Amino acid sequence: MMKPLVACVFLLSHFAASADDALLGCWRNQQVHVTLADQSFNDQNRDCVTEYDAQFVRSRCHAASGLTETLSAYQRIGADTLRVTPLDPVSREAKGAPSEVRYRIEDQWLLIDREFPDAGAKAAAAKQPRSVKSVSVRVRPKGLAPTVDCTPRGDSKLRIGNAPVSSLAMTLPSGWQPLLIDPNTDRRLHPAVNTSLFIGAFIPAGASVDQPGPAQMVLVLDDVRSGAIAVHAKEFAAIKKRFAAELGAAKLTCDEVDRVCAFVPEDAGGAYTEMLNVNGRVAIVISSMVRPQGDAKPALRESAQVFAQRLRADNAQ
Repeated sequence: MMKPLVACVFLLSHFAASADDALLGCWRNQQVHVTLADQSFNDQNRDCVTEYDAQFVRSRCHAASGLTETLSAYQRIGADTLRVTPLDPVSREAKGAPSEVRYRIEDQWLLIDREFPDAGAKAAAAKQPRSVKSVSVRVRPKGLAPTVDCTPRGDSKLRIGNAPVSSLAMTLPSGWQPLLIDPNTDRRLHPAVNTSLFIGAFIPAGASVDQPGPAQMVLVLDDVRSGAIAVHAKEFAAIKKRFAAELGAAKLTCDEVDRVCAFVPEDAGGAYTEMLNVNGRVAIVISSMVRPQGDAKPALRESAQVFAQRLRADNAQ
């Protein structure tokens, strides 16, 4: 009876004493999937990075109120399990109860899974979280820099509002300007964004926005429907099938390993959509035009590809 117990204690002490080298370093949050007790769920993301060293984990987040940082201690208590204890950043004393999280590393992605105890049968308990799953991507040094800049991206000049943010970086292509409208409050933009992470809406530089809607617009989104996972070729193949099924009578105009696209006719104009796999995320670029003069397909395709190429370049690892 004693031998199995001793073996178990030895195993736990081995994991607690040995850090997982693959975990060390900086990770950028990509998506958090929260399931509530009533089985409803929501997908979130903030402008945050998490940095692990051999003993501590530091989380840094940027919001409208500024930069925040939290400090926790962690122990590896199993091959895929961490015990995390929040700390006071000054005294480094525990300031909350420890929690256990499961983790795994897939290539350059860190996936975290945490379960919460049942809060009981009270009505308010239905909206309490039962599980949280998250995916983050490893942050690597930029260019020839010797170290990683483990900081949030900070203020964006491409969007406004408090909608969840994407981990994907994007700079403004030449000849375009951001359409600074909050998708949470704009009745035209909100249905198009839906649950996606909003990267930005863009119109040609100098275009008027006084009419009910811009004549031409490019919408760039980060799709969350696949969940808090790293999207590889297998997952993207399933996403392409879903996209093709959603098109109805419309046909795909491109079908590649990491890219799919199609024209979607509309009553008042048309739209061209590209979906592409960028750093394990499904980026969606929608180029639309209202009441075009003549064949708008070349212009729609060209404008979407400008933003697709910019996403690729700005997020190259």
